[in-house]
Amino acid sequence: MVSAIAVTIFAAGTALAAAPSVDAAIEPSQIALGESARLTILTSGSGTLSVSLPVVSGLEFRVVGQSRQVQIINGAAIESTTTIVRVTPDVAGIFTIPGVTPKSPPLVLQVNPSTGNGSSSLPNNGASPGLAPLVPGGSNASGVRLTPDGSAFVRLEIPKHEIYVGESIPVQIHVGMRDGFVASINGLPKLNSGDFTLNNLSHQPERAAKVIDGKPFTVLTWRSVLAAIKPGTFSLTFETPLTVRIRTRPQRESTLDDLLGDPFLQNIFGATVPKNVTVTSPEAPFTVLPLPAQGKPPDFSGAVGTFKISTDISSAKNTAGDPLTLRLHVNGTGNFDRVESSMLGADAQWKTYEPKATFNPADTTGNRGEKIFEQPLIASQPGSHTVPALNFSFFDPGTRRYETARSSPLSVMVSPSAADSAASEPPPPSAAGAPADEAHTGLRPDHAAAEARVDSLIPPYFQPRYLGFSSVLALLFGGGWVALRRRERNAHDIQRERERLRLQMTRTLLEQMAAASADGDAAVFYNCARSALRQTLSARWQVAPEQITIADVDARLEGSDRDDIRQIFALADEANYSGGDLQAADLEHWTQLVRRQVTGEDPS
Repeated sequence: MVSAIAVTIFAAGTALAAAPSVDAAIEPSQIALGESARLTILTSGSGTLSVSLPVVSGLEFRVVGQSRQVQIINGAAIESTTTIVRVTPDVAGIFTIPGVTPKSPPLVLQVNPSTGNGSSSLPNNGASPGLAPLVPGGSNASGVRLTPDGSAFVRLEIPKHEIYVGESIPVQIHVGMRDGFVASINGLPKLNSGDFTLNNLSHQPERAAKVIDGKPFTVLTWRSVLAAIKPGTFSLTFETPLTVRIRTRPQRESTLDDLLGDPFLQNIFGATVPKNVTVTSPEAPFTVLPLPAQGKPPDFSGAVGTFKISTDISSAKNTAGDPLTLRLHVNGTGNFDRVESSMLGADAQWKTYEPKATFNPADTTGNRGEKIFEQPLIASQPGSHTVPALNFSFFDPGTRRYETARSSPLSVMVSPSAADSAASEPPPPSAAGAPADEAHTGLRPDHAAAEARVDSLIPPYFQPRYLGFSSVLALLFGGGWVALRRRERNAHDIQRERERLRLQMTRTLLEQMAAASADGDAAVFYNCARSALRQTLSARWQVAPEQITIADVDARLEGSDRDDIRQIFALADEANYSGGDLQAADLEHWTQLVRRQVTGEDPS
């Protein structure tokens, strides 16, 4: 009762609105007749969510403990309730336990006949086969290693340990927190290596209840894509900052805490203090191989993965002079940020323009999806034309060689335009419509043409109606000129105000760079440097700052400016995921470069 009242008051003041969710797990999944299994039901989120115990013939369900807590994850408070249910079988057999909610998956419990001595026939004292029990500070074959106090772990799940430079592989980062012993998680999982990049880390982790060595844990899972920068042999680890509750009494004197069972009651009656700790995952060995130089196609742009391509055109029939759109679809799995194509080059039948690309991800990490290139085309002349087949080259880590995908050619029928048709028609006969006997082949005799009679000899431009019309035209022209001048003045004022705001924002970013340099904050320093350069390039190229990417820098700049600015963009992305320390020489170099690009001054 004390725990329920205390946590209810605390949760009412701090928990943020979140959609309720339910997870359930049973441990172990196999027991002997006469033993009991543990069903853990985790309800997270705000609001009331009624959960009824399942009813299964041959199984008895009894609630033996319940705890409520509020965990702080990246500054957001999430209320959760953990219910421990003892499941006792009456007979041996395989039982299907329905989900605790209509959308929850069912659980399966296998009950083996009793061995006669009341002990389970399973190894590890009833633990699931193949899983060794965890001990504080130890690890098992699956890569889970608990902290010394047994309250948390960080685990990296990767599909393979040998990759190529530029290859993207999906990874999962699991952060396990023992219920009632972890007060908050104080940041996202951080990669402890500058030789890898972590892209598209999911902002909201998946949440699940797990029972590890008989203890209830809440496991948060982030998904991301990992890529290597250079070849070599590496050891990769992740770390996460947590706040845990540490017992102030020795473990041998904490028998009362263990007997209470409820973690919340343990923290009330057993003295604890909060402590900030950093939990690190076990080292994951990595071998990064360089891309082979032999057999590299001339059009290879750095794409590593498995891809296939197809092409289509906006219309198979067209009129001369009207543009068509040629589309190249690249589907597959890999590093789509390096999927590039110049599409159709110089061709006598077509006038081509620069293609534009869009990416449609098929998963949250962007490792699978479709990249579409669109290129405008205009036929050089009417007739039947063929759009040539397109090629796309990539390195396939599965086959360990370069591959080239090819599309099929496309046929287009281009009809003449209206102007071309009119120009090709023969001129009408000079005596069209005249009788055949009145046609003349020679010169016609001259005849005096009689002029029409007029009522006045005053020239038309001096007559009142023409004077009124010309006056209206003069007024309209004068008004239009005044409106045009006013629009130009307003546009000039708006442009001048935009330039003033841009300069003010640039000065602020330079000041933030200096502050980040003094604090040693690499992420803030490089992000401010990239933002300041984007402001300058935005004014130069007349595009929105947030739309400027590394690809734009490569396409529009040349020489050392392109290399330096491109490296700052890359360092900003790397600092967001892998951190890094700021060196004094680097600070001086990048600060001078940014000031030279932004203000045009020559730093001494």
